[in-house]
Amino acid sequence: MIDRIADLHCDSALEIQGGADLVAGNPEGHVDLDRLERGGVKLQVFVSYVSSAFPEERAFAEACGLIDGVEDLCLRSGGRLAKADGAADAERALKEGAETVAILAVENGHAIAGEIANLERLRRRGVRYMTLTHSRHLSWAAGSGQPLAGTVGLSSFGKKVVEAMNDLGVIVDVSHVHESTFWDVAACSKKPFIASHSDAAALCPTPRNLTDDQLRAVADSGGLVGVNFFPGLLDPDYERDIGASLGDLFARLREVELRTIDDARSRLSEYRRLFGEMRERTRSRKVPLDLVVDHIEHIMKIAGEDAVAFGSDFDGAPELPEGLGDCSSFPRLLERMRERGFRESAIEKIAYGNFLRVLSEADR
Repeated sequence: MIDRIADLHCDSALEIQGGADLVAGNPEGHVDLDRLERGGVKLQVFVSYVSSAFPEERAFAEACGLIDGVEDLCLRSGGRLAKADGAADAERALKEGAETVAILAVENGHAIAGEIANLERLRRRGVRYMTLTHSRHLSWAAGSGQPLAGTVGLSSFGKKVVEAMNDLGVIVDVSHVHESTFWDVAACSKKPFIASHSDAAALCPTPRNLTDDQLRAVADSGGLVGVNFFPGLLDPDYERDIGASLGDLFARLREVELRTIDDARSRLSEYRRLFGEMRERTRSRKVPLDLVVDHIEHIMKIAGEDAVAFGSDFDGAPELPEGLGDCSSFPRLLERMRERGFRESAIEKIAYGNFLRVLSEADR
């Protein structure tokens, strides 16, 4: 049986920046070293999320600071967590005794501050994918969290960013992008691209999820979709029950980010307060683990078993389904997939192999 997990997306770099100690344990968050090991997580992508609230001249430094935190965690882990630059490097680190491998990524192309040279610098730091946008439009790429107002898809500079990412081996990530941006990426990317933490729009229609045509396009590129565990992307009734849209959530998060831009500890505290408020509003609403499996099944049906992975959004999702409370819960998800009739070979691909393949292909 498969006992290796690759998770394409956690926001735990923000926890580290805010003062959490993932070596000692972080019970207020979803991820720490003990729970990664209990969950069988052998490869964890640590994402450096840079809010568009940061002035452009500070965005690149913010990304680097978050990367510094993950690298420091690796140094303090006593060999339990090792940073790796690619698939072969990750496998080597695991054979040499690391319990978990950390892969670096950046969320929001705002982090490059409009300069390809900054993308090159991030790649030298070990960054392996970049989510092009977050909730707001960039000057060169439209995001899914705002209505279009003159910004459509990728600009000419945006297409140069995608070309440079292909050349550098930085995987293009289309989670959070507007559909017009998605199709521009599909047309101009010469390498597999991914949606690191998105779900199926057919089951939960929201701009953050992918239509069946988009799922097919990801698969046609050789890429994959990391299934997100946030109930707002799994359950179409969830937004109704919290009484607010995802756009409202992102707007409130932006208020927090603007207010605490120079105080990472206060920012983490404010994030936790806001997420706790959301959980109170949905106390009576339980989102079952089976909904995660439903999305996995749908993506497999449309795009094939080679195009699915896990993109939990741990430490970034305000709430999680029953039975998936943190990163130690992956064995429960695998067991439910077996109970639902998944072949072991398909589980191995989804849980680990598919992302290793895409990571390897990015270096060719």
